[in-house]
Amino acid sequence: MMGVVQRFLSGLAAIVFASVSLGQTIGDVDCDGSISDDERRLLVDRVYSADQACEGADINRDGAVSAADLIAFPHGPHLTFLGVTSPDGRVAPPLGRLPGGEVVYFLNSGLGFNIVVEAAPGPNGSPVGLSVFDHDPDDSRRRPDFQLLVNRTLGDGEPVVCDTTRGVPAVDPEVFDYTQEISNSINDLACRFSVATTPSSTCTQDEFGQTGFVRGFRSRVQFCLAVDGFIRFPDGDTTVTVQVRDAAGALSPVGRLIVRVGSGPPPPTFTPSPTPTDTEVPTATPTRTPTFTRTLTRTPTNTHTITPTRTATSRQPTPTRTNTRRPATPTPTRTPTRTHTPEDTPGPGTPSNTPTRTRTDTPTRTPSNTRTPTHTPTRTRTPRPATSTPTETPTRTPTLTRTFTRTPTPTVAEPTATFTRTRTETPTPTPTSSVPIGPEITHLGLATAADLLIEPSGEVIDGAPVYVRPFGSGFTIVVEGMSGVSFRQPALNTFKLIGAPDLQVQVTRPLGNGSAEVCDDTPPVLGGVPAVNPPSFADDPDITDAANDLGCRFVDGQGATVGRRCAGGSPCLLMPDGGFGCASDDSTVQFCGLVSQNLAFPEGDTLVSVRLLDVLGNPGPPAQMIIRIE
Repeated sequence: MMGVVQRFLSGLAAIVFASVSLGQTIGDVDCDGSISDDERRLLVDRVYSADQACEGADINRDGAVSAADLIAFPHGPHLTFLGVTSPDGRVAPPLGRLPGGEVVYFLNSGLGFNIVVEAAPGPNGSPVGLSVFDHDPDDSRRRPDFQLLVNRTLGDGEPVVCDTTRGVPAVDPEVFDYTQEISNSINDLACRFSVATTPSSTCTQDEFGQTGFVRGFRSRVQFCLAVDGFIRFPDGDTTVTVQVRDAAGALSPVGRLIVRVGSGPPPPTFTPSPTPTDTEVPTATPTRTPTFTRTLTRTPTNTHTITPTRTATSRQPTPTRTNTRRPATPTPTRTPTRTHTPEDTPGPGTPSNTPTRTRTDTPTRTPSNTRTPTHTPTRTRTPRPATSTPTETPTRTPTLTRTFTRTPTPTVAEPTATFTRTRTETPTPTPTSSVPIGPEITHLGLATAADLLIEPSGEVIDGAPVYVRPFGSGFTIVVEGMSGVSFRQPALNTFKLIGAPDLQVQVTRPLGNGSAEVCDDTPPVLGGVPAVNPPSFADDPDITDAANDLGCRFVDGQGATVGRRCAGGSPCLLMPDGGFGCASDDSTVQFCGLVSQNLAFPEGDTLVSVRLLDVLGNPGPPAQMIIRIE
């Protein structure tokens, strides 16, 4: 009877333990709310220790933590892609990768881009969870399958959960501990993401404009967030930490990216920086010093005593240059080496050591001792080689002169002359290369707030038509284009994270308050656009920022910073037949930018200059108009 009671109590305890653990993520052995690479090791420690294990360590839900849990240890989803894209879905180039694995993206503005996360099922085969909102204000363990944290406040940081017109609070440090504050922040940010399970429904596209997953067949689910002014990223570095849960409750390893917001051109890429260090180490470490030493040891006994010491010390710091100069020190030792030069020449260590000097000194003997004659010939060699121009340190000078004659690369007077010619000829190709072969602008004008085309006043100043308006806002700027000499279609981006957009619009007078901040067009930050006077499309950071600042106000029917197709798209002009279309029959694309109050034109004449880029980045001829506010 007693045994029956014990079995009943142990079974009841197992049921209670299992029911409590349902709120715990499977595999979260240390109960920190996330899965790391150390979880399996921690589980081993818990299995073979007397310490009470965390609820998440009971992987197989049998009410006990044992070796069976090691076999059932979950393998959650794979994060196949975590990055930033432009509004039209093209992947942005990263600035680099930090030692911890975090990919860094540099942006000129804290909004107007997408954050994209893609995932695929892990080895357990369980499908990736799709929920982006699961909130209970009284249960911190209620979380969606898609979970993100940011270590700096987005927008105004309002803590109200999933209020899409307010910001998102920060969690610093970015840990997934089960607290209500962290669960609220996860739900507040995740609920703004859209979910796609088919390539045709994703928010990204490849270089050919085809919609699909960034990682192709390796991804099964995509989560996409369009960053607007309500969740604007602050200047500086913001870390985004992500994990995804599958249908079985197993979490993926944590992934991280850094969004770096700053003005001006992007800093140099820092990913390659470790590469030179890595390549230098092998070249310096496996110096063939031991091999070279052994070769000389067999032939000249005199050289054996000093060469190993000097060669080793000189080569390890710097593989190339140190060898050239340091061996000059053992002058007395190199005297006998010179005597044994014929024997050293066939040695295998010699040619691998000085391939460069072999060309400089014509004799076969030189390769083995090329580095020695650098400073020694004055004292030691005067009696022996009569050919070497006695006591002339410039022994290399005649040899180098011959080398320069054959190879016009070296820095002698001749290359200077070559550079001078190049500079003189440079201006000649510039005009030919600057011929605009990109898209032609078929229409540049204005439309009313009711989308009706506005006719120009009939006045033309320096070839630019004049549009007269009573107020500086409340109308739309309309730009249309078609393929030019390149026969390539106009590209559609009106805003780019890095570089100038495909639609480049600039004004000679500031609009609104003339704010230099890029794309500040969403509450609570509303600003204008700086002037570019005189008009210029030069590759200048200020001009590029101004182009993006004004260009991001040109959006399509869904609010994305891209142009519209005239055929099969959503043009913004209301036509006489009641439908919407483009002003010119030749136009294939259309860009529409509403001039709001914060973008108001000042009184007087403002020159507007526009040009388009094709899909290969070729610029087309610019067009201009004058907007006169009376």
